[in-house]
Formats: sequence, structure tokens, C-alpha cells
Amino acid sequence: MRKIVQVLAVALALFATTSCSEEMQDPLLTADSGVMEVSGGVVFAPGVPTTFCGSDTVTLWAGKTINAGNVVIANDATNLYVTVTSTCGFQAVSENIKMWLGTNLENLDGGGITRPSAGGFPYKATVTSGNTHTFTVPLNLIPFYDATKCGVQPIYVVVHADVLVCDGSGNPSGGETAFGGDVPGPGSAWWFYGIYTPACCETPPPPPSTNKLGTAFAKGGWVFTTDKKSNPEKLPSLNLTKNRWGWAINLTTAGTTTYDLWVGAGLNYTSKGIKVGSVTITYNGLQAIVTYTLNSGYAIEEAHVYAGDYKPTTLAPGQYGNTICFDPLVSTYTLTVDVADTNGDGVWFIVHAVAYGPSLTNPV
Repeated sequence: MRKIVQVLAVALALFATTSCSEEMQDPLLTADSGVMEVSGGVVFAPGVPTTFCGSDTVTLWAGKTINAGNVVIANDATNLYVTVTSTCGFQAVSENIKMWLGTNLENLDGGGITRPSAGGFPYKATVTSGNTHTFTVPLNLIPFYDATKCGVQPIYVVVHADVLVCDGSGNPSGGETAFGGDVPGPGSAWWFYGIYTPACCETPPPPPSTNKLGTAFAKGGWVFTTDKKSNPEKLPSLNLTKNRWGWAINLTTAGTTTYDLWVGAGLNYTSKGIKVGSVTITYNGLQAIVTYTLNSGYAIEEAHVYAGDYKPTTLAPGQYGNTICFDPLVSTYTLTVDVADTNGDGVWFIVHAVAYGPSLTNPV
């Protein structure tokens, strides 16, 4: 669960920002849920796309010879997705799934010639319910990934899991160590790994122009302002400013909701702005998946997301806790964050972007 604690006074926070040239956020984003979606017989965690530029499925081997599930490795233009499914679930231990990515097995613990120690793997997750977990790793945050070598640059994927195996009736009967992959690892101790080559994606057409439209917010049910003139819909206010426009989102139940993404809606009048796309939030009580989808011809250069248990106390996008920069511009982006309600008032979001597009004419 990610808590965001603001330590600057509101007056100072109005002028504080974090630009895209400054330190980036966590390179590992994960989605985890006991609820599953099925596409073509393959199980994916909720919120993970089921249409990819490329994908491959390998076996999750437990105790060397037991088929305990599968690992689906896939990519779209933005992310690498590794979905681990154990047919009978996972053992009740901490960090019951671990993953390593690389282009050279010699960089593994043991130099790639012996069974590696999974404790040193950089990607880790603890699944407490259900039987599937998806690691979502932005391609632009994988240091060794070269987008110009899509279709030809293989990535080694080593997945270790503490799984439950099924008996003849399909019920959990005991715990085993498992590795995902169909390539046997070297050494005297058994292990497996997978090899996946991220596929090239069709490059979407660039925006009709590189015109910078400016700041954009997803339209939620709360405003920042205390001035009636800048609250035409008489929405509840966070009382952060007298008349600066923008909205916050408050979710009190799990589910999926979609919000319009507006740029230039001065004083919170959408009639003055441009609807450049939408933002969808899928919340399961422990995590939220935030997806930007831009209308045709529009794109974003930066994304800033506040996601917290407590009401936001700053207007400065650079202090929201999640800053993502795009070069080139993108028309879609998905972020997964840990967030849960512990104080009974729901969870809070501010979804902000810097938008580009062809004109200041509202297309809707």
C-alpha cells in the first residue's frame, strides 16, 4: 500500500514540480488479484490487455516433472507482461513469486551455469489469494531493452514460484518449488527458464501536429477550488485553492470506472476545454490500474498520478508520487499502483497529463 505524505506547506507546493528530466519512479509495476479473466483459454489478471503485439506460453514446472500451470510472456508497445498462473494456487509464504529478466544468463547468481538463487531476483510478489499474478514492466524502463531491436532481441525470463500442486481430484495436496520455462537450465540441480523476443508493434500515426495544448485532468467528482465561480457543478471541494481548475476522484468501492480527460477547462468549465481522451481506473481494494486512452490525433508527453488512502493535500503534479515521461509521445499508457482504504473514506486519485494535439477546438 502506497501512502503519500505531503511535507511542504500548500503555498509552497503550488510552485513545486518534478519535471521529466528529474528522477523517475519505480521501474516495477505489478497487478495482482484473485479474480481472473480468461481469453482464449489463457488466464490473465484483471486489467492486463488480452491483445498483444506478441506472446508466448511456457510451462510452470514444479518438482521438475509436474505441470503446475503456465507462464504467459507478452508485450504491447508499452509494457512487457509476465503472467504466472499456478493451477492449484501458491504457498502461503512471503514473496512466493520471483522473476529475473536479462539478455545474458551469466548475469544470474551462479553465472548461469548452476541453479540460480531466486532470493536475489529483482522482481518479487506475494500472492495471498487466487492463483495468478502479472508483472507489468514498462519496456522503456528495462535498461537492456532496445526498441529498435524488437523482433530480434531475445530476453531470458526466469520465473521461480512456491506453488501448491494438485492431487488426482484437482485439490491442493502439497507444496513444491516451481520454475517457469521450457528450456532446462544447466547444472546438476534442475531449473527451467523461458526465452521471449518482444514483438514489434505497429507504430501508431503521430499526432497531426506537435502543438502543446497544456495540462489535462481526469474529471472526477471533487474540485480543488473554494470559489463558487470556479465550481459550476457545485461539487465537493478539497479546499486547496481559490480558483485553480482541476478534479480529484474518490472511490469507495471496488470496480471499474471511466472519466473524461480534459485540457484547458478553465475554472472547471468543460465548455472551455478539449476532451482529449479518457482515463479508466480498475480498483480491487488493494491495487488500482490507471489507463490513459487518448482520442485520435492526441497524445501525452507526461503523466502524473496521485493514488492514496488520504485526500490529496497538494496541487503540484510533481508531488503526486508517480511521474512518467514519454519520448516520443504516447496515446495510451497503463500504471498499476498499490492503494487501499484504511480510514473509511475511500481511496483518492488525481490523474494529470501534459497533452498535445492539433488544435484548441473541442472535438466532441
